[in-house]
Amino acid sequence: MSAKKKTHLYIDGTNLFAGQNELFGPNKHLSFSFLIQEIKKLVAVDSILFYASYMNQKNRTKLTEDRKKLIAAEALLYREVRNTKGVTFYRGHRSPTSGKEKGVDVHLSVDIVKDIFFGNCNQIVIMTGDADLIYPLEIVKMLKIPTHAIFLPNRFSLEMAYKADKAFVLNFSNKFKSDRKLPRQLKIISIKKPRMVNIRGK
Repeated sequence: MSAKKKTHLYIDGTNLFAGQNELFGPNKHLSFSFLIQEIKKLVAVDSILFYASYMNQKNRTKLTEDRKKLIAAEALLYREVRNTKGVTFYRGHRSPTSGKEKGVDVHLSVDIVKDIFFGNCNQIVIMTGDADLIYPLEIVKMLKIPTHAIFLPNRFSLEMAYKADKAFVLNFSNKFKSDRKLPRQLKIISIKKPRMVNIRGK
């Protein structure tokens, strides 16, 4: 492994979209470039890997207006992600019957462990609220690799925050609430006025 520290940021994109949609609604989405700018203030990131799947769009004529807005907001966010320099976009798929996401979490988990074993990076940052991704974090920690976790205020995993060496909540509009004891390594970052993108463009 190279002596130079190289940090990979792994983003659970589907979780990110759902969380920011709950925070800000379907008529706009959080600017991805703004999000990365805020993350880089906390951790110096060299490469960004983004994992997501698109909602099913079959039978669009039967979709509700709210569903159409949601699909449009998702597509606009993912387009911004794809157009961001230095981002690798992994597109998963959804079950044609249930609409549930398939394979994305597994791909993300395997990539984290693979990148560490192959020496592609020697520090990781993971952004998700999904507790299923704690296991690859544990594997990385066993190898004495520095780990960081980043959360939206409404997509917080207490167990993951305890597992990571450092953890951050991007506390948009002071939405983070917790009545539980928080780990010392967790920092709450207040962000009152995030940059947003309307579904019809900036």
